Amino acid sequence: MAISIQFKRSFLLLFFFTAFCFSASAQTIKGNVSDAKTSETLIGATVHIANGSTVFNTTVKLDGSYDFKNIPAGTYILKVSFVGYKTTKEYAVDAIKGHIAILNVVMLDNSTALNEVAVIEYASKESDRSARGDEKNSNNTINVVSAQSIAISPDVLVSNVLQRVSGISIDRSSSGDAQHVIIRGMDKQYNTTLINGIKIPSPDTKNRYIPLDIFPASLVDRIEVYKTLTPDMEGDASGGVVNLVMKTAPDRLKVEGDFGTGYSQIFFDRPFASFDRSTVRSKAPGESLPPFANAPISAFPYQNLITKNANAPLNSNASLTIGNRYLNDKLGVLFSGSYQNSYQGENSFVAEQSNTVGTSPNAQTPNQETAFQSSNNREYSTQLKRLGTIASIDYKFDDNNSINLFATYLQLDQYRVRQTETSTYGGYSYQGYDATNGVDNLTETRSDLQNIYNITLKGKHKITRKFSLDWTIANSEAKHSLPDIAEFKTSYQTSPDLVNGKNEPNPNSPGSSVFVTPDIIDGPVTVGNESREWTRNTDKDISPYLNLHYNTTIFGRKALFSAGGMYRHKTRTNFNDTYSLPNTYIPGTDNAELYTTIPAAVFTFANNPGNAEGSAQADAGVYNFTENIYAGYGMLDYSASDKLNVIFGLRAEHTYEYYFSDLPATFAGKTATITYVDYLPSINAKYTITDNQALRASYFKSILRPAFNDFVPYPDGTIDENYLSLGNPYLQHTKIDNYDLRYEFFPGVFDEFMVGSYYKYLIDPIERVLGETPYGFGYTPENLGNAHNYGAEFVAKKFFGNVGVSVNYTYTNSEITTLKKIQIGDQDLASINQTRPLQGQAANIGNFSLLYKDQKNGIDAQVSLAYTGERISSVSEYYDLDTWEKASTYLDLSAQKKIGKHFILYVKANNLLNTPYELFLKQNNATDYSGLLKYAHQESPNYTTVEYDQFYARYSLGAKYKF
Repeated sequence: MAISIQFKRSFLLLFFFTAFCFSASAQTIKGNVSDAKTSETLIGATVHIANGSTVFNTTVKLDGSYDFKNIPAGTYILKVSFVGYKTTKEYAVDAIKGHIAILNVVMLDNSTALNEVAVIEYASKESDRSARGDEKNSNNTINVVSAQSIAISPDVLVSNVLQRVSGISIDRSSSGDAQHVIIRGMDKQYNTTLINGIKIPSPDTKNRYIPLDIFPASLVDRIEVYKTLTPDMEGDASGGVVNLVMKTAPDRLKVEGDFGTGYSQIFFDRPFASFDRSTVRSKAPGESLPPFANAPISAFPYQNLITKNANAPLNSNASLTIGNRYLNDKLGVLFSGSYQNSYQGENSFVAEQSNTVGTSPNAQTPNQETAFQSSNNREYSTQLKRLGTIASIDYKFDDNNSINLFATYLQLDQYRVRQTETSTYGGYSYQGYDATNGVDNLTETRSDLQNIYNITLKGKHKITRKFSLDWTIANSEAKHSLPDIAEFKTSYQTSPDLVNGKNEPNPNSPGSSVFVTPDIIDGPVTVGNESREWTRNTDKDISPYLNLHYNTTIFGRKALFSAGGMYRHKTRTNFNDTYSLPNTYIPGTDNAELYTTIPAAVFTFANNPGNAEGSAQADAGVYNFTENIYAGYGMLDYSASDKLNVIFGLRAEHTYEYYFSDLPATFAGKTATITYVDYLPSINAKYTITDNQALRASYFKSILRPAFNDFVPYPDGTIDENYLSLGNPYLQHTKIDNYDLRYEFFPGVFDEFMVGSYYKYLIDPIERVLGETPYGFGYTPENLGNAHNYGAEFVAKKFFGNVGVSVNYTYTNSEITTLKKIQIGDQDLASINQTRPLQGQAANIGNFSLLYKDQKNGIDAQVSLAYTGERISSVSEYYDLDTWEKASTYLDLSAQKKIGKHFILYVKANNLLNTPYELFLKQNNATDYSGLLKYAHQESPNYTTVEYDQFYARYSLGAKYKF
């Protein structure tokens, strides 16, 4: 009986499966359409079939296929047409009942009869097809993001786009935007940014790396991420190189742009705070006074400290690109501009760490962070105004000689109000939390102004059939100014209600009790000290490049010899001037002035005349830095066989650095001269398995030069919101050996599959250590020993008709062993070795995107997940007290619809999960997590949360146009 039932079930399953297969194959004509010469699929080609008056049309899908399903049986005439190709002959195809007819069609390029429009449509460098071709044909291991992919992504900034590239994770600014990239677990300082292949200076107040949130994505033609170096590339990029290839003159008239608006969800629940920036003084008072002269209190107007709350305005953005060719196509001209005005916010909680840690019973037991003495609750309101412009002019004298003049100007102005409530804890319980002894309220207004300017002149010349050269002259400048960072402080003391409060048993400490109060009594609000700071820096580069090339053969095989060099003269100036305005006291008392309003607050230098001089006269933040880089290389690009190509050579770089600061002469690090020479060999090998498959292997040696302020022992409080940064005049540059292996397969225009591995050995890596300094708790860059970094990458992208899946995953493991401190009872500090990952390296990062592309109806949609595993944010000088960034997952989506021939409507949404930025310590948190003296934002008894920031979702919509 059981056998009979099982037989019936199997029979029914077989019946339904057969019926399903039969219905799925009923009268179907399908196939692929491709180029007769290159075998590339011709996406968007129109396939037409007709049987008498019965006519059907379809287009070739993203995987190169077409299909007609469930059509009436009969004989059909099929033909294919595509812009720029000859319409095919007519084919007779029989649609037989219950069968699938397959017809693959190849098409001939009609290039001799193409009009100008057709050439551009097929050869556009902005397309995904072009990006896959660049990855396939590159001499380096590279990932390319096309302008087409950027346009349909949820992102409007280059920095946000890059987080979706394999092997890349990002860090975020206080506005919530991605700001810097970490490539293959190598911290942001190990990566470089180029514009059209030329390195540009950084407006960062301390570091060399470029804040990528200054680049609007609409100016970019494509983004190239090089993960290996050849000898003709500068050697200070161990993680990778981000090359932003900007738009250039098209082959025909181009007019395109977009306009849109948006809003930040954070302002659904709270107002946007702003201040009158027209009253901000660009220069410090001391800059207009004689040396060591005292500034009057009147030199510090209060107007820019007065804030107002209102609903945040709508965001706005617009861009325009115009380009064409003239003089029989010899002269190409393009201009592109972008403007963005957005309002963003952040809610932040920070439990400030101090240099006091709980003692340990022995050298094998880690210290514990003591109960935090204070915490900050902050609300940020930031207006960001981005302006980006590029202009490109190229002239082709003849087939052998051409020049190009390119200029760009990028500007990011941020106007920010930061409102902070600092709580100093008092050891009694209120509403189940550790309560306060006092509260400080601080209002800070800040104008943060950055810009980058670059002008580049390039030339290419073919001198003879075998000999050619190219040259470049680049002049660049980056500026960053923070005029009058103003902070106003008020304070009041708090105390428990001693009458109605009572002691209760402490569940975290048996036998002891905690005083529990039903309410807190606030004391009078008084005026605290006011601070004002002016800081700015300018970074200028002048860089000529020359490359010589000679084509020949070796053993009958193609060989290209290249040699050349570059010189960069960098000058950097830094200025800092800080003033502390002392508050006043009620006459005849030791009590500070009672607070009423900011305009009514009185400050005086009478009792502290030294404060009126400012800090600039003896401030290490005032310095001049000169750097000269001399580099030369020799390289051979050799086709060893029909399948094997090898590029190898040697690069030499000489570094000369000199700085002079305003520190007193008795301070170590007031001035220094630093020189060194590095020899950087490299080899890149590519073995072509088939036309669409290749295996790559490489080795290259690279370096990391310390940042400018990394040398100067200057306590800079403008970089980090919570701790100062201090330079180290004894810092050494880092040397890195890099190995790479990758298999790649490009089965279709949009499809790709890559898998690879890498290994890096670092000598003297530079990391920021959080600990005690002569100026308080802060960060100091240090060489902590040698390190290993290795991992693997996987990339896959596949379309199934109109639906596609894109996924990448990177595993990275790094190891460095360093000495850490342990405080043992009342004894001196002991030291113990600890092995840990490198700062900034996440073991696991990945991206998953679900894609939809309907070319016939002009619809593109994308849902994207980006995951970054936990990683060390800052290294502690104490054993097992490193600060970690918690793992995060971001969900974004975008969709666009083509309207007619010229317009596209789009919608984008970012951070739909409201993913917070969290920092934590891996230590026991049972006491602070629960009980009557717990702390806010503590999520687990197994770790201590020290920072919790929220940015909330952002939404935008708009329209694009193209004529």
